[in-house]
Amino acid sequence: MRAEGLRRSLLTGVAAAGLVAALAGCSGAAPTDVAVTPTATGFGGQVPVSGAQNGIETVDGRTALDDVLAAMRSEPVVVTGTVTELVPDPAAAPGAGDTVPGRTVRIDWRGTPTDSRLQLTVGDVTVDARRRADDVWVTGNAAFVARSGLAQAARGRVCVAATSAAIRDLAPFTEPDDLLRSLLGTGSDVTLHPGAVTGSGSASRVQIVVADGSSPVGTLEVSAVGAPVPYAFRASDSTGTVDLTFTDWGKAQELGEPDRVVSPC
Repeated sequence: MRAEGLRRSLLTGVAAAGLVAALAGCSGAAPTDVAVTPTATGFGGQVPVSGAQNGIETVDGRTALDDVLAAMRSEPVVVTGTVTELVPDPAAAPGAGDTVPGRTVRIDWRGTPTDSRLQLTVGDVTVDARRRADDVWVTGNAAFVARSGLAQAARGRVCVAATSAAIRDLAPFTEPDDLLRSLLGTGSDVTLHPGAVTGSGSASRVQIVVADGSSPVGTLEVSAVGAPVPYAFRASDSTGTVDLTFTDWGKAQELGEPDRVVSPC
């Protein structure tokens, strides 16, 4: 498998966050194996579209991604999962190509871009960010405090602007569409191939195959009816694994008021 194109895309989501980049020495737990077995490859085939379907399976991959990203910003959603980097095994023989889990990000994001709660774990760092409009109430453990400089964040929530350095350092995990865009990247080596429609009614789905050259390395499962919102993204190659699920589209999330506020806005 040609891995360089996906290397750039899978690891963009990990390395783009300044918080995560600071954790190069940390190791996460071994990720759950991600089986990449597309059931509908498509690879450019055109499929008839019924009036109930949104036609996402008939467009080219880059257009499909643009449509998915646009649809993601319109409704509340819950995003959970992991992004894990694979690094060379220091115990393996030189040139063996063996890998072990490196940095792992665990994410639980729910809400809308302007009313959300993000719970993020990266190695020994944990952070909880509650956003409303342009304000974010953030708290975390001692490791987060050491890296963010927010001295009171270990005792409770500190209010900061959504544009502050502390929040920018959490990108692209602060908004689901930014995370998906970052993981898939824009490199020409990584291509997307919408497949055939499976299922029926509101459960109709299209598997968009993510390929590195001619090798499928993952799938993005997207609704084939209504807005083409994603339901799952799973990918795996020699550089890392991604396992994300998107649930509760359109369901309002009860996020509550920011609790344990020690530094108000």
